[in-house]
Amino acid sequence: MRAADTRGLRLDCSPPASPGVGAPGYTVALEAIDFFRATEAVDPQRVRELTDSIVASGHWLVPIPVEHRTGLVMDGNHRLRAARLLGLRRLPCIPLDYGDARVDVRCWRSAEPFDIDRILQLAARQAVLPYKTTRHRFDPPLPGSRIPLALLAQELHAAQAWPA
Repeated sequence: MRAADTRGLRLDCSPPASPGVGAPGYTVALEAIDFFRATEAVDPQRVRELTDSIVASGHWLVPIPVEHRTGLVMDGNHRLRAARLLGLRRLPCIPLDYGDARVDVRCWRSAEPFDIDRILQLAARQAVLPYKTTRHRFDPPLPGSRIPLALLAQELHAAQAWPA
């Protein structure tokens, strides 16, 4: 984790959060929102709809898969933008590596394998890909979460316990 005040806030997702969803071996971590780096442009209307849906549920339900060293968002650029609009300080994520066999990246339109180096080069320049350029698939599927928005909005400290 990036910030010292969130060390140790990790959940092993074994068994999956919901029956038939996710798989053992994934970890859900809580990271400062500044750790996350957008990789694709977003549709503003979709961001508004998603923001409303997140507020209505009162919980964060889908952890964002990220490249664990850089914070590059693999899937969830709309959710990241919504979280920033909501003023959240932390977000649940699933730290992964592009070399992980569970991660498959394809071109959205052609379904051909996507050059990971292109994502990394753009990120190094702090640029983003156009909307719907890549499609990330995860096998086995990623787990869900149910974390209260109030928890994600507040500053966390190591002494605070993860809510049951």
